[in-house]
Amino acid sequence: MAIQIGIGLSTEKDTLQAAQAAARQAKSNIHAEKINLAIVFSSAEFAHSTVLKTISSLLGPIPMVGCSSLGIISSQGIFIHGIIILLLGLPEGIYINTAYVKEVSQKSIINAGEELGEKLLYGFKNIKRDLSVVFFGGLIKDESGFFFGLQERLGRSFPLAGASASDSLSFKRSYLYFDGQIYNDTVCAILWGGKLNFGLGVKHGWKPLGKPRYVTKSSGNTVYEIDAAPAVNIYKEYFVYDLNKLRRELKRISVLYPIGIHLVGEEEYLLRNILSIEDDGALVCQGNVPEGSPVRLMIGTKESCLAATLQAVDEVKKGLQGKPCNFALVFDSVSRYILLGRQANKELEIIKERLGKDTPVVGVYTFGEQASLKSINYRGKAYFHNQTISILGLGG
Repeated sequence: MAIQIGIGLSTEKDTLQAAQAAARQAKSNIHAEKINLAIVFSSAEFAHSTVLKTISSLLGPIPMVGCSSLGIISSQGIFIHGIIILLLGLPEGIYINTAYVKEVSQKSIINAGEELGEKLLYGFKNIKRDLSVVFFGGLIKDESGFFFGLQERLGRSFPLAGASASDSLSFKRSYLYFDGQIYNDTVCAILWGGKLNFGLGVKHGWKPLGKPRYVTKSSGNTVYEIDAAPAVNIYKEYFVYDLNKLRRELKRISVLYPIGIHLVGEEEYLLRNILSIEDDGALVCQGNVPEGSPVRLMIGTKESCLAATLQAVDEVKKGLQGKPCNFALVFDSVSRYILLGRQANKELEIIKERLGKDTPVVGVYTFGEQASLKSINYRGKAYFHNQTISILGLGG
């Protein structure tokens, strides 16, 4: 028996009325004896406790996860203002557990990951574990440490996919939804197990430029030196811009020319956007950059971006091995939305065409994506990504 789906989408101007409409629509569309999970994605203006409490009152005591975003992605289109609710009724043999960890920045980041892993595993004894879907609320500086802790509990190469909540490009506050409440500085997750089928595709499409260089001094998400010189020189030399002009052009440069980290044993580069340039020439990145890493400038185009989307969908299909896809979750970088502009809908068209026009698609634009890279030796070690599209196809 397949996973039962109910989707409600509303783009009404009044956020409370929109939330009510989406919840009622989702509930009327699902044909299941029991609803096991609600996934809620919305644009940032819906991030109010009243909105979440309203949804909870209409749906009843159902586990809920989700986040705010620059925009929502659905089978019907991409919406900068809106809310979408996905309800799931699971067949016999598929199990889930949801959990969250608050005030992550106040804890040892590895311990926070371990804490979430332990909570997810509670009640999962003697059940085959398949996958975890993770949502980050707020910009957490050391995602790699968090994943290390989480995978210490779930398994060193346990499959993970996830998204960092986003806002309307202010990069100030983004929000997580869990069981009818709104959080910041929080991580929540779903652990899936049993007879679940899934395929995961993660691609970006950016290509390396110039010669390899090495990070000679860094701490967390701040790169101080590359090749023993101020890190900003990697951009000064390529663009022949001074510091002030680089700062003025930073948004465009960061999207088109991020830094790519080459990881031993991995085929793809791990990308890092530049959030700011410090007075001493340090680059503050969206995600950690380990000291000693080989790095290169990267370049992306609309064509390479869309080609990567096609590759990601084909990886999903390969992972499903011909089995049906009941629905797809899409976590798409806000950088891709900025780069593609009016062609952003083409990504959705590619996904629908390759997975089937009747396959429900639900997703968000993110400040970071969490998933494995395609590894030579194994698939599973999770990384924090920029600029990627991560597509997860699930079926019962």
